[in-house]
Amino acid sequence: MFKNESFDTVGFESQVSVTKPEVSANVQTTEITYFSNKTQTVEKKNAETQTIQEQAKTPNVDYNKLANFLKKVTPSLLEALDEAYNTNAFESYDTETTKYTSTNLQLLKRLNTIEESDKQASLQTKISDLSWSIAGGTLVVSHSIVYHETWCDHLSKIQLYSLSREDKLSDIPNTTLEVNSCVTALSYHPVEPSILAAGLFNGDVLVWNLRNDDSIIPIYVYIHGDTVSQIYWKPRTMNDVSILVTSSRDGYIIVNKLMANFTTTRLHKQFKIIKEHNPIENSRPRSAGGTRERAAEAGLCITSFDFSWKDPNIFIVGTLCGGIYKCSLDRVSPIEGDENLSDPVIDEYDRYEGSITCIKCSPNRDLFIICGTNKDIRIYDLDENVCQQSISVESTIIGLTWMTGDKNIFATFGAGTEIKFYDVNDGKTVKNIKLEITGKASISNLCVNSKRDILVTGDIHGYLELWKVPRQLF
Repeated sequence: MFKNESFDTVGFESQVSVTKPEVSANVQTTEITYFSNKTQTVEKKNAETQTIQEQAKTPNVDYNKLANFLKKVTPSLLEALDEAYNTNAFESYDTETTKYTSTNLQLLKRLNTIEESDKQASLQTKISDLSWSIAGGTLVVSHSIVYHETWCDHLSKIQLYSLSREDKLSDIPNTTLEVNSCVTALSYHPVEPSILAAGLFNGDVLVWNLRNDDSIIPIYVYIHGDTVSQIYWKPRTMNDVSILVTSSRDGYIIVNKLMANFTTTRLHKQFKIIKEHNPIENSRPRSAGGTRERAAEAGLCITSFDFSWKDPNIFIVGTLCGGIYKCSLDRVSPIEGDENLSDPVIDEYDRYEGSITCIKCSPNRDLFIICGTNKDIRIYDLDENVCQQSISVESTIIGLTWMTGDKNIFATFGAGTEIKFYDVNDGKTVKNIKLEITGKASISNLCVNSKRDILVTGDIHGYLELWKVPRQLF
């Protein structure tokens, strides 16, 4: 089927052209023609005017109508001026146009409030309490020996420093009040700018009327059987006198009325928490029904209390052994053996595992916060017995203060030199602000000036620091 066969070779020439054709062409652009036009400005004319001078006419004023008008508007005008005088709405207003927003607290002043001549031999003196006047122009500072081995008979001073409109604190006190014991508590009157109350280590409760600088003699309001732990001016209602509430390590809460322009005082009520007992007691008396009752003699002291903003008769009390009680000034529950003594407790909250050092009710909500020696900050609802939230801290907190810009923010201070800020809504630390005083001593007290956005701290060595708080932080 298949066979081999050979053929001759066939060839052909290449047809590729090596030489390429070239063509030349010229391009001519169109000639550009320019034209010029002249312009003429608009003609202007000036004309002068002459004013006619007229003689001034004497206005016809009805002074009787003017007087009636001034009498009508003066009360409202003075009230508006008083409100504008106390406002701080424009104090942080910056007339310079800038996009820079400060987020740091500014240290305005650091001051040693204890003179060398006043330092008692080898005794460490601390700033025990601070208080601002109602207008924010005066700061009162008290002192106390840090450790007391026996009963206190130390001579102590209460110093009043003035704060200018430019937020400059005076270097030396304008007024100095001398007392015969260490001061443990201070409180300016919330309405009267010249009334100051103080509680002493020896149990005395004193009130000064600073209006008369020539003769400043205090009024002895009450004498507790032990150290005064706190004093509080109750907000005054219509047609009512000023009421001063004090607590002490003797276990009593005393309510006094001050009358006749703070020249006389009258004991109004005495309270004692019967349920508060000494933990070392192993037995308590039984009632006729067989149930156990609390001992009639209170065993431990009241360390702190604060009143509710919603109901001025409701207050929360904390004790040395961790008791937390809801109390009422209207509570009428006489204690057996003393018809003048009542138990104010109307409810009880979960006990704190440690001694309570401070209680603060919210200025705008139905809740309160407490702190103590257990390194734990707790948030309670006024109407709930159990703790709503707990915040663990690294060191012991001895004091709490609500901030004025955002009333949900509170500051804490105590062991150490750092002040921390927390949001009561979530219990978390406020990240955009952190304050650590320049000294190395622990902070003993902190107070906020609500009129000036000023924060002042005192330490256990007697040093005072004044800080400006920017409103942008809150």
